[in-house]
Amino acid sequence: MIKNEAVVKVTGWLNDVKDFDWGRALKVSVDVRKKNHQGDWETVDKTMYDVTTDDRSQNFEGVKQVIVEGRISGTNVYDKRDGSRGFSIKVRGISITPAVDDKVNEAAVNSVWPTVTPGQATTEQVPF
Repeated sequence: MIKNEAVVKVTGWLNDVKDFDWGRALKVSVDVRKKNHQGDWETVDKTMYDVTTDDRSQNFEGVKQVIVEGRISGTNVYDKRDGSRGFSIKVRGISITPAVDDKVNEAAVNSVWPTVTPGQATTEQVPF
């Protein structure tokens, strides 16, 4: 029998990192962009991802973007600062690495940032 699961790979902005006794929670955003009437690209919204992992060994200081691979585990509804409602997608991180551009030696970064493997934290323990 084939296992049913929703898997996602997200490259996004690292907005927040919180450590807990069971692991770590990260808030990652991805810009939703489209062309305006002048043909220029503009950000029209953001998709938010609430990522959890049991690995707290990685140092996220100075990291602006991350690549997250994981299982979708649900959604959250929340109030935005402007009073409107927003939603985020819950992801259980299987692999979390910094996003690197062409100017950075990816092999050197990967030697410092090992692959994250999920543990036993439940979605009820997540602060988002």
